[in-house]
Amino acid sequence: MSLQLARKVISIGPAHDYIMCSWDDCERYGVMLYGVRIPYGVPPHDYTVIHVFCSERHKQYFLHGHVHYGKLPPGYRLSVL
Repeated sequence: MSLQLARKVISIGPAHDYIMCSWDDCERYGVMLYGVRIPYGVPPHDYTVIHVFCSERHKQYFLHGHVHYGKLPPGYRLSVL
C-alpha cells in the first residue's frame, strides 16, 4: 500500500481561501497532488494556468472533456479512483 500526501491549495488573494476543484460543478477543495499545468496563448503573450482537482477522476474528466464532455478516457472507465 502506498501513501500519497495531498495538500490543499491556498489562494494568494486577500482572503487566503482554499481553491476549489476545477471540475465543472464540484464543491470540494482542490489539492496539488492532482494538479495540472495548462499553457494558454501564443508567444510572446503566452501564460500558464495551474488547475487543481480533488481527485484523479475529476482531473481526467477535465483533461479529456474537450473530446466528450463528462466521459473518462479508455482505461479509467471501470476504475475506482
